[in-house]
Amino acid sequence: MPGTAANAILAALALLAATPAFALDLTPREQAGKRVYLAGESPSGGEIVVKLGRDGSTLPGTAAPCGSCHGADGQGRPEGGVRPSAIVWSELAKPYGHTHPGGRKHAPFTDESLARALREGLDPAGNPLDVSMPRYSISDEDLGSLAAYLRRLEEDLDPGIAPDVLRIGTVLPTSGSLGDVGVSMRAVLSGWFDALNRRGGVHGRRVELVVAGYDSGLADGVAAARDLIRGGNVFAIVSGLYPAAEPEVAALVGEARVPMVGPFSLFARNDDVAGAWIFHPSGGLREQARGLAAFAMRELGAGTRRIAVVHAPEAPYAEAARAAAEELRKRGGLPPEVVALPAEPAALAERLRRGSFGAVLVLAGDGALEALAQDLAAAGGSPPLLASGTLAGRAATQVAGRYPGKLFLAFPGSPSDESTAASRELARLRDAGGAAGRSRASQASAVVDAAVLVEGLKRTGRALSRERLVASLEALHGFETGLSPPVTFGPDRRVGAMGAHVVRVDPAGKAFVPMGGWIPLE
Repeated sequence: MPGTAANAILAALALLAATPAFALDLTPREQAGKRVYLAGESPSGGEIVVKLGRDGSTLPGTAAPCGSCHGADGQGRPEGGVRPSAIVWSELAKPYGHTHPGGRKHAPFTDESLARALREGLDPAGNPLDVSMPRYSISDEDLGSLAAYLRRLEEDLDPGIAPDVLRIGTVLPTSGSLGDVGVSMRAVLSGWFDALNRRGGVHGRRVELVVAGYDSGLADGVAAARDLIRGGNVFAIVSGLYPAAEPEVAALVGEARVPMVGPFSLFARNDDVAGAWIFHPSGGLREQARGLAAFAMRELGAGTRRIAVVHAPEAPYAEAARAAAEELRKRGGLPPEVVALPAEPAALAERLRRGSFGAVLVLAGDGALEALAQDLAAAGGSPPLLASGTLAGRAATQVAGRYPGKLFLAFPGSPSDESTAASRELARLRDAGGAAGRSRASQASAVVDAAVLVEGLKRTGRALSRERLVASLEALHGFETGLSPPVTFGPDRRVGAMGAHVVRVDPAGKAFVPMGGWIPLE
């Protein structure tokens, strides 16, 4: 059956030429059958034609290969109200035959009855198959190759899977300006997976963490990710840190269709094609911006007074500003003034002062917030300031004295999200790995990513495939990691904790005062 799932076969085709350590040794005929199954192409040089529905409209075989509905693992993927059956040979050739939900019964499939099912749409007993099952015009040679591959399909596992080992990759800086952070994340992740393995691993498999290290630069990060994805023989990717290379790495992940939980990033995405394989347990700048907009509506009268949204000129910041403006619109607020930071912020400060805005939301780093706050004060204005705590938390404590009670920050998480047990375990991992003096936020994020990935693996079961893992992750709802807000994903949701915490900066003690708890976002 054709459908959006057809795209899932593209990455599997790239594996036909690869020979990782755990790869199945297929005969030339079985390899030809794999090509028929995944691509709908005729290795014999003939033509494969698909007939669809009751009217028998035709398409080339490449438009509706078997794997597009039955999955690269042959287990079937529900789509559009249709549940394609499992077609691994152990299922097709059950010695006691089949009884289907509608009462249809038939004997086990043989090569001959499989050919009749594909060409005529009839099961071994002569019963018509569901109309959603395409009929194929296909040569005897290609049919024989397909049957040969179906006999091995159950053994043809995704990369990184062995009977007793599951290889999971991560991309981290191990030298250069970010080396300390990356090394500490590696130590905590290694310790976390070591503890998991001592408890028995996941469904009888020991998890082997494969670290692709690099030297902090964009080109090095992309090269490390490319080598890991294309040649590292890993099943999935967890966490990671490559702030200069996130779009490039996301494209590689999407192209290869490797499930990823992470990375540690300010720019979690929920709406791009490559990101369909990337799951972010925590929100990023977009969610913080939306959370601040919701807070401004609730606490600062943004429904009756306009606010200004000031952002750094780069595209991700502009996108976050648009998200904040849309959040205000959805909640009935007045349209904000959205302004990109100019090279000279003093003129902007005067413009903001004259505009008598009810608040100013700043989506930029420490330096920009500090400069704008000083210029606003010098211009005689002191509206409430809202900013990303991840981006500008340090500067906020420096300028809070000029805005007593009027400086607010958004964060993706809060100490109140952490359980005592999870916090103690993180402290143990940090001490054991010599990482206690380094970035706790990045280490906590790595543990959250690992916990979410392993929960998905557990729910998938021992019969692993990348497609099935994605389906299991999509089914997570309210999963408690112990170090973050509850994580919920879905078919159209790739940010797990969709919301933000907002705090007020206390200028006296330079402390953060919670402002009403978690702000959920739709």
